Amino acid sequence: MTHEIEPKRPRLTINRSPIPASPVHPLAALATLLLDNVSFAVEALEIVDPFLMPLTWFTVGVIDAITVTLVQRYLAEDEWGPSLAKGLVMGIIAGVPTSVTGTAVGGLLLAWAGLHQWIQLPSSAGKPDNEDH
Repeated sequence: MTHEIEPKRPRLTINRSPIPASPVHPLAALATLLLDNVSFAVEALEIVDPFLMPLTWFTVGVIDAITVTLVQRYLAEDEWGPSLAKGLVMGIIAGVPTSVTGTAVGGLLLAWAGLHQWIQLPSSAGKPDNEDH
């Protein structure tokens, strides 16, 4: 037996949650929620001519699609394919002419991501790390 001090190995901590991870990054869900409400505000306040509203919806959808794609690619570190797919779907949702869809989907995904982080299962190795010294 040697009396050398061995360095402690870092313990691998795994966050266990009964709720699976959200399919999109929380910032992407927040962008969808906010951009959907911008579209609704423009429509409700009649800032834009009613004949230009389809252009507004299209613009909001494109901006959201680009935002979600970039967030998924660089923050969530998805590959380009899944990032583009998620961006396209969220962009279509944000571009729908009613505020209900983007707000509901964005809010639910944001809540899902928050619950995944907030609700954790207790560690399976509930015993302390006691080593003989």
